[in-house]
Amino acid sequence: MTKHYFIAIKIPMKVANAIIQERDKTNLQKTHKILPVAEDLHITLYYLGHVADDTLTQIIDSLHRLEWGSFELTTSGVAQFGSDVTPRVVYTALEKSNPLQFLQQKIVERLADIIEVQKKNDFTAHITIAKKWAAKESVNLVNFTLPNLAFNVDSFSIYTINVTQSPRYEEVSTFLNRGGK
Repeated sequence: MTKHYFIAIKIPMKVANAIIQERDKTNLQKTHKILPVAEDLHITLYYLGHVADDTLTQIIDSLHRLEWGSFELTTSGVAQFGSDVTPRVVYTALEKSNPLQFLQQKIVERLADIIEVQKKNDFTAHITIAKKWAAKESVNLVNFTLPNLAFNVDSFSIYTINVTQSPRYEEVSTFLNRGGK
């Protein structure tokens, strides 16, 4: 089986556990097939899919040279992609962050030098808490009352996906803030 990769910011465990605690107050376990464990919560910056080993090495080398500064993110309630009644993805939203948008754009620019990238300007930063609709009843998020939680971002990573394991996502390489703007 070919390995698939993505670039993401890992959610700190204190915040991840608070998100999971709120998710467990909803009926998402009845309405969706996949509910990530706390250790897997992340913000996807770019989905790579399958890449050859030598290409992955080039990507890792390039991202290690990326200059960027750490920043703070803040959660902002719950939202979804798709229908309000039968959403395909339910997620914890984030307050708008120019540094996050800037980092994501810089990553895409670096990737564009190595691979063909999907240059979409519709990056919606989010933390997936449930995906793959699987029910006949409507989703009920009334009890999801997560307060806005702030956390620092001083690294991001490339992950590979292990669909038969839990946690599913395994860090391949981590990129620390290099103090740039």
